[in-house]
Amino acid sequence: MNDQQPDQTTPVEGTVVATAPRPIPASAIVLRADQEEFDRRQLSALALVSPGLENAPRAQLAMFFHYCVRTGLDPFARQIYMIGRKNWKAADDPDAPEMTWTIQTGIDGFRTVAHRAAERTGERISYEDTVYYDAEGAAHEVWLAQGPPAAVKVTVLRGESRFPMIARWGEFAPTYWDAKKGQYVVAKMWRQMPAHMLRKCAEAGSLRMAAPQDLSGVYADEEMEQADAEATAGVAEDAARRLRAAAGLETGQQASPKPDAQQEAPDEPTPAARSRKKAAAKAPAAPQQAEDAAKPARRRATGKKTAAAKPSSAASTNQEEA
Repeated sequence: MNDQQPDQTTPVEGTVVATAPRPIPASAIVLRADQEEFDRRQLSALALVSPGLENAPRAQLAMFFHYCVRTGLDPFARQIYMIGRKNWKAADDPDAPEMTWTIQTGIDGFRTVAHRAAERTGERISYEDTVYYDAEGAAHEVWLAQGPPAAVKVTVLRGESRFPMIARWGEFAPTYWDAKKGQYVVAKMWRQMPAHMLRKCAEAGSLRMAAPQDLSGVYADEEMEQADAEATAGVAEDAARRLRAAAGLETGQQASPKPDAQQEAPDEPTPAARSRKKAAAKAPAAPQQAEDAAKPARRRATGKKTAAAKPSSAASTNQEEA
């Protein structure tokens, strides 16, 4: 009998040898613990996720960096992002900024942040049943109607605390101007899934109340679709304003002057005055025309009288002979 033990370093056929996992190389754009703001390569990558972000003020970028660190969401994986929208109030208020920046995330990001915040305090996040309301205020456990609900109520529970939130259709449903129909219409996803989209808005507001330290200042995408609709309407209104200005139809703006050849003289008579002037110019010519028309008749009459007064040559000869 061989009591010699097999070599531990030699793999035995049919067994799996555990190996130490290889360290994952750090990404060039991953947020590092020693960072205080985004570096150049990170900003270039973020500009692909959110176009125009490279033009954001440094203070806004620093705030966005703070939210990424505080929430633990990855901006490069589109879990959280910052969107800039043109501020249409700046046209009337010179002190208002030209762009407004909003930090947004999906509803899954909201849920992740809220659950992490509750776990830090030994609590947990749970929900009460969602309640849907029709236009008359009647409550429904499930929304089965074809049209949208008038409101949706979502209540988040954190520990022993309740955080109810009611989202009304008129406050969150985004509408866009349809040029073909000539009217405002509800956005496509909100037409297809009205109860689901409105419920996410209510849930986002309830989760923000349950975890204010982590979600204050962050908004769900569905909550900001109304702002996107207003921005789209602002673009259309700005284009229409430019067309009216080019045509000289803006309020308080006069039409462009005519060329010199088309300008009327200041002392140009009115059409009625011109008609009277023409009539006066034609008046003296009437007697002259009547006189010219009477001349042939006078000539004919004069000729007849001459013929009657002057005898013929034969008659005069006979008189001489007698």
